[in-house]
Amino acid sequence: MKQIESFFWGIVAALGALFLQLIIFIGSSILFEGNKEISFDAISLIPAFIISFAFIEEIFKYIVISKMVESYSLHRSFIVNSLFIGLGFAFTEFLLLSSVGNLPDRKILAELATVHIGTSGLIGYLIAIKNPNKIKTFIWITFLATFFHAGYNSLITQREFVQNYMILALLAFLVFYNILNLFRIESKLAQE
Repeated sequence: MKQIESFFWGIVAALGALFLQLIIFIGSSILFEGNKEISFDAISLIPAFIISFAFIEEIFKYIVISKMVESYSLHRSFIVNSLFIGLGFAFTEFLLLSSVGNLPDRKILAELATVHIGTSGLIGYLIAIKNPNKIKTFIWITFLATFFHAGYNSLITQREFVQNYMILALLAFLVFYNILNLFRIESKLAQE
């Protein structure tokens, strides 16, 4: 039952991130107004916005995982519930993309889901083993998750042979890191 709750918290996190991203987009559109009309898709290809938007999404995941999931999860369920937050986040993104008729192919959808689920699992594991109330922990975890998320978003802007392998390596790392963490969280928490 907690997985369903986590899924819905992922939806809440995605909607919160979208709201903040739209505020930034509207503010930026006003600045770009004199030059030309700019779309949300176009602005999200600018490197500063790639990093900013990924950072915003990871902050919202961090907040939900550290405040909500921590209150009802122990050990392995902490990571599992964090993964469900990523699933809810990805689901919301897919729903929003399909509502504007901009749904990418299945391969990219699978990659997007892996990024959101993977970074949520990474955040969940690191929160479980560290003190989430320390600013140092917040900065480190959101930086790391943003690195993977923005890295993926940057790589898909110009997809060629080398980028495909880099994307595969990044996604494989996230998957294997989360699988490893599912096995090692029990022993890691027992040491403390």
